[in-house]
Amino acid sequence: MKAYLDIETDRHGNICVIGIYIEQKGFIQLYGDDITTDNVETIIRKAKTVVTFNGDVFDLPVIKKYLNLDIKAKANSLDLFKEKKKLGIKGGLKALEKMFGITRKTEGMNGYDAIKLWESYRKYGRDEALNLLLEYNREDVINLISLENCLENLKENHYDRVI
Repeated sequence: MKAYLDIETDRHGNICVIGIYIEQKGFIQLYGDDITTDNVETIIRKAKTVVTFNGDVFDLPVIKKYLNLDIKAKANSLDLFKEKKKLGIKGGLKALEKMFGITRKTEGMNGYDAIKLWESYRKYGRDEALNLLLEYNREDVINLISLENCLENLKENHYDRVI
């Protein structure tokens, strides 16, 4: 079973949102005080592989630091950032989404926007800011599925040409 995972952090590096899509379970999202080691561990407990984008460098070390949870000790890591590099493809997640025609409602948003939305929610109680942040995170997670499929197809086509 695979888990697709993405986190958002505040400007101090604390996790403010974690989104996880589990095959056969669907999408689960935690934010604020609901982000606990027990909650995250329970969600990903049965995952054999955790799929991220640059997660080996960012998401998983941040989770390990702030939640004392070493996901890589419990599951295989499939970092799509590394996979696209192996294929010689440049660009971040949003650029790859455009390249492969993967759409999102939160077009144009980035990690800094996510930080500002979290602050707007925490400081001023703006629910619309939280809702937009949660949608942004949800799309980051759900789009990993399409991106993984696109990269897998490229890999297969590349392999076929080599033979």
